[in-house]
Amino acid sequence: MWLMFTTVFGFMVLMLFGMMIMMHFLKKTMIAEDSTTIDEKPETHYTLDS
Repeated sequence: MWLMFTTVFGFMVLMLFGMMIMMHFLKKTMIAEDSTTIDEKPETHYTLDS
């Protein structure tokens, strides 16, 4: 009985650590992807005689 409790709690702890690590990296990518300042390209008008 004790072995069942220890394995269940150990598995839960491992799952929590895995989820925390995943959320850490997901937050990093979300912050990097959600950048609001995008350098706009200057307008260039391509004409044949220029």
